[in-house]
Amino acid sequence: MFHVLYRWQLKAGKEQVFQEGWSEIVHRNVNKYGALGSKLSKCSDGWWRSFSYWPSEEHWLKALRIDDSDQEARQKMMSAIIRKERPVTMTPVLDHVIASKVDHKDL
Repeated sequence: MFHVLYRWQLKAGKEQVFQEGWSEIVHRNVNKYGALGSKLSKCSDGWWRSFSYWPSEEHWLKALRIDDSDQEARQKMMSAIIRKERPVTMTPVLDHVIASKVDHKDL
């Protein structure tokens, strides 16, 4: 397993356009390049972060090298971005994510 963290600051009022482009690219990566999915979050510091899951670093690098990118989806994202940071790559060491046994309705 291999993870990639992306970070962006977005223009006010462009969040929906960004989310549409991001979703299209995630689906392309899953369907064409074997990505395992991604999560997009709006953080309390005003930045947006995406955490992508890949079977391996090789899968991610292969997807980056292929030049069939969805230009419309990328343009949606780029039109909404004020600032972005370089991706941070990670190799998981421990994983304690589990499904809770607590009924959340009771909380």
